[in-house]
Amino acid sequence: MKTKLLAVISAAAFLSACANMNIPGVRDMADQGSAFDAALHQNYADLAQAEYDEADWSDARYFTNRAKMAAGGLDSGPQMIAERDLPENAVPEVEVARADLIAALDAGGRDQAASAAASAQAGFDCWLQELEENIQQEDIDSCRATFYQALAIVKAEIGDLPAATSMPMDMPVPMNVYFGFDSADIEGKGMSVINGIANAYEKYNPAMISLVAYADRVGDPVYNDILAKSRVDAVVAALRAKGVPASKLAISISGESDVPVSTPDGVAEQANRVVTVTFEDGM
Repeated sequence: MKTKLLAVISAAAFLSACANMNIPGVRDMADQGSAFDAALHQNYADLAQAEYDEADWSDARYFTNRAKMAAGGLDSGPQMIAERDLPENAVPEVEVARADLIAALDAGGRDQAASAAASAQAGFDCWLQELEENIQQEDIDSCRATFYQALAIVKAEIGDLPAATSMPMDMPVPMNVYFGFDSADIEGKGMSVINGIANAYEKYNPAMISLVAYADRVGDPVYNDILAKSRVDAVVAALRAKGVPASKLAISISGESDVPVSTPDGVAEQANRVVTVTFEDGM
């Protein structure tokens, strides 16, 4: 009886969590606002679906409600930082980022670059959500990269804006470019992170960018050093193609030693198939 009761309670909790989250229905709502609102409506619906697919009911509901508001022309702007419980070391960067976003939106970004402005706002809110969750670094980096890339497009459309000098300009926290098993190809989210790094380089003008290349502990250590070197070479090539000078890039190869996530030998670990990119201010 107790087992059956727990099953009923669990099912009820699931149904309650899913209530008011008809995401396809929300996506199909008629838009009553501007082109920016319409684009934001779809961006938030995408985020809602992504969180729903991960069974994150709270954030799925949050983004569903944001999609409804945008469809009705009632958007309230990028999420307030204080509404999320963020890692302390990430706060300075997101404070500057939010101030820059608000400045770009208020300077005509919503009208002159509606689609990119909506992508920048949704990317920022996604970034905050992933930072608060703080369990999927690849998703944190992907949302951050989406934000920086979209904001750069908005700024290009409306002209340069003065930097948000009232906020601290600490270097951004490290960004990670992840790779597939036994691969040095940059694909999907990895290229979004490359774009984000390039855009952040233009914004922060670091004295140096440190790149550390890793491999998981499957296979021969010497081979893994070679694989890690191939990965960092791919990142360097991608960044140089985006205009980051080679003189700013400091490279080191860690291979399967001192990996970000400690594992026994022979264990495949996605988090260790990575090049970590850190901005240095030279101080």
